[in-house]
Amino acid sequence: MKLKKVIEELNLFERERTPMEIKILGIATYIQTSSTRRTAKILSEFYPISHTAIWKWIKKLEKRLPISTEKKKRDLIALDETVVKANKKRYFVYSAVDVERNELMKVYPTRNWLVTKSFVKEVLNYCENKPKFIIDKAPWL
Repeated sequence: MKLKKVIEELNLFERERTPMEIKILGIATYIQTSSTRRTAKILSEFYPISHTAIWKWIKKLEKRLPISTEKKKRDLIALDETVVKANKKRYFVYSAVDVERNELMKVYPTRNWLVTKSFVKEVLNYCENKPKFIIDKAPWL
């Protein structure tokens, strides 16, 4: 399932003042940088946004889909990527979700073979075992 669809189904955002693509890119950037201020600075290249708005998005997301930061035994992980368009550029956001715990494990904001390999290796760092992966028909996954 595409990350955009998951976020829409979680019904996290009541208002649509900021485009959904910017919110997804903001969440992905925050997960990579762990800084709302740095994320706001990066996103301000595309769309004016405050670090407080990003902090609110993350808090809403964590209520419904906690972000895992620890190594656990995991049996089934769903990997997916979605394209986000901002400022006439395309960004590929990878996501990994522990299906049984409904935990977001990792997000990456780009796509190529090296990034895919690095992404999967990083996801495995959160696993004590070798889980099965659920993927769509994306050949790079």
